[in-house]
Amino acid sequence: MAQVCVSQNFDITSGALSIQPWTVPRHVYDQSFASVGNGTYGAHTNLPGKLMIDSGVQAWTNTSPLPAQVLFRLHRGSRRFVVSSPNVVQVRDRFTTAIDVTPRVPDTSNQYQGAAGGGVDMSTTTAAKPYAGVLYAWDDAMITEDWFGPIPPGGVFRFHYRATLWTPPPWSNNANDNLPVHECDLDPVRIQLIAFPTQDMDVMS
Repeated sequence: MAQVCVSQNFDITSGALSIQPWTVPRHVYDQSFASVGNGTYGAHTNLPGKLMIDSGVQAWTNTSPLPAQVLFRLHRGSRRFVVSSPNVVQVRDRFTTAIDVTPRVPDTSNQYQGAAGGGVDMSTTTAAKPYAGVLYAWDDAMITEDWFGPIPPGGVFRFHYRATLWTPPPWSNNANDNLPVHECDLDPVRIQLIAFPTQDMDVMS
């Protein structure tokens, strides 16, 4: 019987040629993470601020015999902000990744991949009392994508995502004419990993 050199992306069973499951893009991870900090907030003038969403360290193992490229897809849910004059609120988020080691804990103090929020300043009276004013703002859902790899056979791709809320100083306790209203709600984030195939270089060499 003839011996045929076949790529590891293929299989021969009973003389029939077929493709392996890892030869096409595959959704290998799909999970949502809810905010633990929704509702009212106060002064958080020190970075990174109040923790809103924390995925913890998540992992996917490449069980195929060939390296894989991974598309990291982050779905940010819609966001609602209520902030009283003259204060400001900002939500930052960041994800870190690593292959075969543990990724660093995401710190949004100086680096971040996304930011949203706002503020309003209606000025003050001659007695330095803020005039009444409240900002209501909404952010639509959005997607961020990035590529990582190659993930070697048996290799483990890990990621860690966090979103935090902070209030850039100065903070006024008597905002909105001494009737402060401060609220923030984040819809869950959804994170997907899509594994893409690579060529079998041993067969090509």
